[in-house]
Amino acid sequence: MVIGTKKHGAMSFSNSKTTTIRPEVQTFNRHIALSMAAGMGMGTKSKDKKSKDKKQSFDVSKALIKSEKLYDELLTESNKAYASAEYEDDIVDITTEYVVAARAKPGSTSGANDWIPVAQVCVVRPIHDENLDGELDPSVPTAVSYYCREIHHAACRASPSTFQSLPRNVIEYSIEPYHSFIKYVYDEVIEGKSSSGSIEDDAGTKVAMTKTKAREVMGLDRGCSDPVEIKHAYKKLMFELHPDRFVNEDRTQEDVDASSKKFLSVKMAYEALTSGVRSNDANGDAKSWYASLGGKSRTEFVGPIELMSVEKASALCNKAFKAAVASVDPDVSMAFVARNQAAAKR
Repeated sequence: MVIGTKKHGAMSFSNSKTTTIRPEVQTFNRHIALSMAAGMGMGTKSKDKKSKDKKQSFDVSKALIKSEKLYDELLTESNKAYASAEYEDDIVDITTEYVVAARAKPGSTSGANDWIPVAQVCVVRPIHDENLDGELDPSVPTAVSYYCREIHHAACRASPSTFQSLPRNVIEYSIEPYHSFIKYVYDEVIEGKSSSGSIEDDAGTKVAMTKTKAREVMGLDRGCSDPVEIKHAYKKLMFELHPDRFVNEDRTQEDVDASSKKFLSVKMAYEALTSGVRSNDANGDAKSWYASLGGKSRTEFVGPIELMSVEKASALCNKAFKAAVASVDPDVSMAFVARNQAAAKR
């Protein structure tokens, strides 16, 4: 599923014996070498010029359109494969979608000082490669490296004022599974839904853990946003409510259940209040608001990723595995651009 789109060589020999070649033989050898070079088209300016003329410049706009078509084809093929499979072992390839976000490297003066979702990547690889022990599948940064020109074009198209003035070498990219982006980023920022779950009130009714509710649970003032005060309140409540403190106390099961429920509610409240917070780390460097969305529950966001050369990536992409990219709806990207611009004015 695509967010917001319409569907969307030379050999060497060594010898310990030194051989002396007579001058006339050296001259003869040079003539032979030049003749062979000319016969192979080497050293002829006219042929070099013709070969250069045949090379067409890379049309990134057409390349992106072509990739978006391939993206749809890969998803269609995947859906057909899953629909026709009778057993789990019949699936030989796994199809995974990721969301790519872009930003300027720290220290660059730009409106892209925090991550902005700009594209999606679809990767189809053999299912036996699934055992990665929680690490990022190496095919994903390879695909981003291969399609970096198309991704940059998608970013420029989504927000020309943000990315067109930035050299490509100062732009970084992050990657995150589609399902994680939807749950922790899209639903919270675009749809206004809380990713911190819900709790039961005194009447047993489920209530969403909004930031307002979170402050209430932690006994904070209604408009409190001070990270130091929030952390202090969290540590205090965790100490007071931790189950280990009541092991030797004579308490009813009802009291134990109530404390455990309150303990879990405080943890959820702290997650809600630390999600999507702009703050500084211990060194005074600005933390990423985008990366903080979802709190500690959001574990699959990776950025910035290390890119390889397009030439090296092309040896693998759509050979060892299949991949394609597609643009994210510019309206989605602009929602994050606007937040970055507003934060820069504070």
